[in-house]
Amino acid sequence: MIAAIIVGLFVAVAYIVHDSDDQSELVEKLSRKLDSPASVIPKSEQPTDVVRVTSTVVAQKDVLPGSWVLQKEDKPRPRLILPFESLEDGPSASRTPREVSAEHANEEGFLGADACADCHQTRHSGFLLTAHHRTSSVATQNRILGSLESPDNQLTTSDPDLSVTMHSKEDSVVQKVSLADWSVDVPMDVITGSGKVAQTFLYWDEDRLFQSFASYFSGADRWLTSPGFEDLDANFGRVIRTECLECHVTYIEQTEPPNHYQPSSAVWGISCERCHGPGKSHVEYHIANPEFKTAEHIVHPNELPRERQLDICGQCHSGSFDFKKPAFSFRPGDDLSEFHHTLKPDFDDSGIHTSNQLARLRKSECFLNSEMTCTACHDPHVAQRGDEAFFRQACLNCHETEHCGMRPELPVSIADQCVQCHMPSTQIDDLAGMKLQGLTLSMADHYIRVDREHAKKIKDQTTDSSK
Repeated sequence: MIAAIIVGLFVAVAYIVHDSDDQSELVEKLSRKLDSPASVIPKSEQPTDVVRVTSTVVAQKDVLPGSWVLQKEDKPRPRLILPFESLEDGPSASRTPREVSAEHANEEGFLGADACADCHQTRHSGFLLTAHHRTSSVATQNRILGSLESPDNQLTTSDPDLSVTMHSKEDSVVQKVSLADWSVDVPMDVITGSGKVAQTFLYWDEDRLFQSFASYFSGADRWLTSPGFEDLDANFGRVIRTECLECHVTYIEQTEPPNHYQPSSAVWGISCERCHGPGKSHVEYHIANPEFKTAEHIVHPNELPRERQLDICGQCHSGSFDFKKPAFSFRPGDDLSEFHHTLKPDFDDSGIHTSNQLARLRKSECFLNSEMTCTACHDPHVAQRGDEAFFRQACLNCHETEHCGMRPELPVSIADQCVQCHMPSTQIDDLAGMKLQGLTLSMADHYIRVDREHAKKIKDQTTDSSK
């Protein structure tokens, strides 16, 4: 599919113009346009080569490092950014996105969750339904939550010259990007995000991994621009770094920074081995020694000290951090502080998609006055989202209903829903500034507390809605 991009542009090579050519007026026009306030491209990076793609669309070489930028000849926006280094090579098999393998070939001993199924069938089948397992996967039609049928498969922008259509094509799924009278199919190879908030999509160009322009947002039930993208910049050149992948995949081998990977090494989703350690030695030992029933060469998190248990979850459920050691080098039982440098260790740092859950939990009286860990309320082997009875029971393991001073005042519909009052949903800070066309995203605050003002607000809202 990427080859199709290059075919369309390679055909246009005959139209490359230089400052000394008869068509130098086109270059001068584009240079003037790039000097306009609407342009974000520094003058030092203005192109000397321009490729005419259609009668209205032109491509500019290396306007952004390693990219081609396509736009209409008569205006700087909208534009399409494609992360390819040259047109001179023409169509090449090396430009075709590599198949994403379901097999795992890595030297770290990660096998994936299915390797656990034969001996741990019940836990494995439950785990497959969890958000951890679904936080990344090979993209297939049945796994994509957004519509692939017209008219609900459209992403429209503020300019009718730019749109994206998600649709199936043969055995794959693509984002068809239309810029004026030119279009191109960009593959959707990998899904990231469990779908609780959204699904966003990655694609391979050889061994380079990039993020696509369009994402599906569950709360809005529609396709929107991916977080952080500008409405009129269809940017397919955002590189996917290990900082992103460490909390969306169990393991992947990076061959060269910033976004070169070995696709066959990927273990998609956050699977058993991120909490129990690589499973290769464990599986091989017990296959060779079926008479031994005591688990060997594997970590049981509940046998670790409290802080080391919390570190397992803290890899992805803490605040913002930098790596001290290479991504994916932490193993269950390690001290996370030796691997991550927390950038903002304060209580209010939001973190990526997590609202700093662990730091806020640590401030809670429940945490300070007990030996609780994350698994006191969460079973990682079971899909619990929305199970109010389960979470209520988790509270009642330590508290009686009589402990709730406002219970007599609250409507029956929420009197037994501890989380609504004591862990109120709050906006995800790191998504607050993203252009989601009015969509508000939130999650349960893990600072467990008595907040009478919030409880009263819930009471008033519930009372008003029942009138």
